[in-house]
Amino acid sequence: MTGWCANQYVSLIGWYQQNRELSEFSAFLVLTSYIIGLLPMLVFGGSWADKLGRKLFTLLALIASICGSGMLILGAEAHLWLHAGRVLTGIGMGLAMVAATSWIKEIFAGPGGAVRAGVCTSVGFALGPVISGALVGITSSPELAYLVHAITSLAWLVLIFFQPEAPRRVLTSSQTGATTPENLQIFRRVVLPMAPWVFGLATSGFAVVTALTGRGEGSGLLFSTVTVALTMGLGALIQPIARRWDRPRSAKLLLIGLGVALSAYLVMIPVALTGSATLGLLASGLAGCANGILLLGGLGQVLTLAGPAEIGKLTGRFYSVCYIGFLIPNVLSLWRYQFQPVYFIGLLFLLCSISLLCVLKNRHLLKNRQDHVIVTGQVAEH
Repeated sequence: MTGWCANQYVSLIGWYQQNRELSEFSAFLVLTSYIIGLLPMLVFGGSWADKLGRKLFTLLALIASICGSGMLILGAEAHLWLHAGRVLTGIGMGLAMVAATSWIKEIFAGPGGAVRAGVCTSVGFALGPVISGALVGITSSPELAYLVHAITSLAWLVLIFFQPEAPRRVLTSSQTGATTPENLQIFRRVVLPMAPWVFGLATSGFAVVTALTGRGEGSGLLFSTVTVALTMGLGALIQPIARRWDRPRSAKLLLIGLGVALSAYLVMIPVALTGSATLGLLASGLAGCANGILLLGGLGQVLTLAGPAEIGKLTGRFYSVCYIGFLIPNVLSLWRYQFQPVYFIGLLFLLCSISLLCVLKNRHLLKNRQDHVIVTGQVAEH
């Protein structure tokens, strides 16, 4: 539900440009303004959830998302409310990422937790723009789309309220629950270098491709909705399949994801030169697959590397770096004032290649990884 809220504006960027007189940069600024609410929650919310419990902050995440949709409805009166709504949306999304993801990990130990958390996130990201795009296409009222989300989330809020909290972890006297120095080194040298491309590929798949094909306005509402659905839909569908490529103490999944990311940017080069919608959809599909693989691989590593008392904290740090990639559309909109977009795509390809080389260079560190497994309310370390 928080992922739905986070992305329901995405497919409407072009619609707002034509019907609400927002410039491309202003429309993208509304998109990324939710990082103002998101980042503090990712940085601090994980530690709060580790100490006070997952359920409380999951409920707060839904409440913030509902309020965010309410503010977006008021955006019909003034554009400032759109920014306010996106900030509240970011608060909800940030809390959900650190609290709900960690809650899932506590319920499902092992790699299954990462798969469920990743798929739920991606499905939410895919549902939001599809539903909002369809409703606005039929009614020309984004306010109705936001209202549908708010009402649905209220029902989900009641459902979660009556769910039991996950059992609290019990540590022995020899276990601090902290992340080991070896695992923190792996996190910094292997996981963080690839993290910006998790959502960098998502925004490239729907926002950058739409901008490159020149279909970001008016009649492009259908194309925008399709690109988001394709990007985030494939991102969700690929994760259960990609799980078979995952290997303990191996960076294989991360390297595969970065390889697919490079192929997506290669396809975007002719899209930038020709504006081809067909190639644009192919690029969106590849970007979505890369997003799903990297999210699964990165989140799986984080949930395994984190000490049992710091799952939320390390998850928040991971997502904080992931959202660097969310700024790519804004950078592109500024870049186009002075340079050709094709050079920007080339720069993204180069930066992604550097990330791949960094993971490749440090992949041997995974052999020293220490896994933390939650078993019957206690923590075993091996």
